[in-house]
Amino acid sequence: MIQRKYKTRGAARSGPRASEARPRGRGLRLALAAAALTLGLTCLCACGQEEEAAEEPTSYELALITNEVGVNDGSFNQSTWTAMQTFCEENGLSCQYYPSDDESYMKAIREASRQGAKLIILAGSQMETTAFEAQDKYGDLKFVLIDGVPRDEKFNYKTAGNSTGVLFAEQEAGYLAGYAAVTEGYTRLGYMGGDALPPVKRYGYGFIQGAAAAANELGKNDIQIRYTYLGTFEASDEIESEAYDWYSDNKCQVIFACGGSIGESIMAAAESAGGKVIGVDADQSSQSETVITSAKKETGKAITDILKNYKRNNFDGGAILNYSAENGGIGLEMTNARMEVFTQETYDKVFEEIKSGNRKIIKDIEDKDISTLETDEVKIEMVEE
Repeated sequence: MIQRKYKTRGAARSGPRASEARPRGRGLRLALAAAALTLGLTCLCACGQEEEAAEEPTSYELALITNEVGVNDGSFNQSTWTAMQTFCEENGLSCQYYPSDDESYMKAIREASRQGAKLIILAGSQMETTAFEAQDKYGDLKFVLIDGVPRDEKFNYKTAGNSTGVLFAEQEAGYLAGYAAVTEGYTRLGYMGGDALPPVKRYGYGFIQGAAAAANELGKNDIQIRYTYLGTFEASDEIESEAYDWYSDNKCQVIFACGGSIGESIMAAAESAGGKVIGVDADQSSQSETVITSAKKETGKAITDILKNYKRNNFDGGAILNYSAENGGIGLEMTNARMEVFTQETYDKVFEEIKSGNRKIIKDIEDKDISTLETDEVKIEMVEE
């Protein structure tokens, strides 16, 4: 049976580690950087240009709306923005990004429209209801929702003619990450997700299934997975401290850090405790020597495909685009991987089996308990935040 532990973030910790002196400066720098980014909402960055506060507002054809973390999360937001910038630079277009919180997405859309946006990309499934409202309210604008499909509060889905929804098979990328971790020899795995949104859940479900498949094929029956959703995509000292405990108590050898900037905190903990990390969304190997690989979704490919059609006056309005192993939309970082046992040959074999449909991967367990994914080889400890 699944074990459940209930915790309150920020509560005082007891035991020896509560008094251990660990590096905290990185968490403070992250907090200050996040604060600076939030304060800079009115000083938004143009594609390929340095901002000048004294300049009059400039017209930008393409706009990106992100959560308040912004485009320097080293993950999903950043890879989306980089793809936009690259396309604009190569095609003579202009772009701008607008970091915003959950209450201000529509305000950011209004501002982008005021500054001349013709196409607005919304980054994240948390903006599904925003996309639903905006596609009707701004019928003269085009919208692209990455990681979701426009819906109302009652989960009635509608993709209007001026909108496109983009989905990824995160469960396939997560499967590859779990398979690689067990093949590499790790038996105590961790999964720390951000908000419990569908893409984050799919990564986690796939991770468990991949670990179970590798364990079964290798004849291992001692795989333990510690699993939680942190309820945020932002880095913090509290997350770093929690990840440190997961590593130092020998509960986890490697943690799949699945949630934007929370990876910064988990990497800091891994550096202090001697643990390893699996990155998410993009190749995160340059962020820390502790990153052994990254589960990737090819956001850049999706952005480029959509913007190419937009520039040809052939926008994919009313469509829901799906990116998976079948069309090269997901993968596992191998070029900059720090693994010895899980080889390129093994990766290619498993990837092709996923692509062909020979490996069946569940992407959704609906309202069932996550213990339904347990097997004889893999046991799960769910930590409730």
